[in-house]
Amino acid sequence: MRKYVLLLALCHICLLSFAQDGLDGRRISLEAGDHMTLNAPFTLPCDEDLEPNRQIKLFHGATSKYFPATVRDGEITVLPEGAMPDSKHQYSLRIFNQASPAKVQIRAGSDADSLEVHIDDVHFTTYHFSNENRKPFLWPVLSDGDVPITRAWPMGESEDKTDHPHHKSLWSAYGEVNGADCWGEGSKAGYQVSGDVTFGSGDAYGWIAANNTWTDTDKNPVVDESREYRFYAGKPNARIFDVVVTFNAKYGDVEFSDTKEGGIVAVRVRDQIRADRGGKITNAEGLQGEKYTWGVASPWCDYSGEIEGEGQHGITVFDHPKNLRHPSRWHVRNYGLMGANCFGLSYFTKGKGDLNGDYTMKADETLTFRYRVYVHTGDVEKAKVSDRYADYATPPKVAWVK
Repeated sequence: MRKYVLLLALCHICLLSFAQDGLDGRRISLEAGDHMTLNAPFTLPCDEDLEPNRQIKLFHGATSKYFPATVRDGEITVLPEGAMPDSKHQYSLRIFNQASPAKVQIRAGSDADSLEVHIDDVHFTTYHFSNENRKPFLWPVLSDGDVPITRAWPMGESEDKTDHPHHKSLWSAYGEVNGADCWGEGSKAGYQVSGDVTFGSGDAYGWIAANNTWTDTDKNPVVDESREYRFYAGKPNARIFDVVVTFNAKYGDVEFSDTKEGGIVAVRVRDQIRADRGGKITNAEGLQGEKYTWGVASPWCDYSGEIEGEGQHGITVFDHPKNLRHPSRWHVRNYGLMGANCFGLSYFTKGKGDLNGDYTMKADETLTFRYRVYVHTGDVEKAKVSDRYADYATPPKVAWVK
């Protein structure tokens, strides 16, 4: 009997050890690059699932600080606070009972077919995907202090100008896809028809994943598109989110024809920070103004300016190094438009060099674009936009510690 009890006890200990195995206590190493890293998310493969009502955090023993983490779809994404240039760090994962709501909450919006994004209980943006609109979009997009950084019109009240009604805050579109105008919203324009939309909350990030079908004006499908937004937890004065847009040539060959009218990520900033009102357009080479940035290839483009009573605020779009024809060219205008467009080469070069940006996807091929959007307080220098791009383009080296 004593041997039987002892055997049961040993089995119980083994079961407890197995239950505590997995992610809890696993270690991750990080090696920073040659720039100051700030709230840069990094992702590792992860074959473990997190049990319901459990919370995972990244622990930094050297500072005794905890940082948010999210486990999803075979990956773990963590968001450490920062690392000095050329520094090395080691972290461990800790599992807790869920004690508080996720830092990034995706919730049903007040309007039908809308989803609100809240970071630390502060509203950041709302995704609108009703098919009563010609395309889905994010609006408002709020900087630190609940300050709108994008234009409200035509969804809400205008500050001043009511031009270009198809410029809806922050969106994805292109002007000539197999001849269909999926950029404008005139009588002959096409549509982006929203299909399935899924979402989830998390501590490192929350996400919205949407399936759309781009069509011509008669609703004939042209190309399928899937889109994911990842909204990261971080400081209110330096919000970041990733946009991944994947086209699928499900209906046959798809040609993106050479035109300036497009932005796979496009932004229309609010009137107060327009370049023709005192705001600044700046690219990665330090060039400023529409004259020197429109159509110019650059890894990123920023639009910043002074908002009365609120100080300086801005928004940057980063082009991922693996994107088609990186660095992107930019359809950026003094009146407030900024869009990443790698196709409009003949327009952007004004015919010099006989460049043509037409691009054809063969049937059943896919084409993916990745961008990061940075909503910041301060101008380009104060917000350290170059460093934040380096976080994206050359993230820290991370690995599981065996």
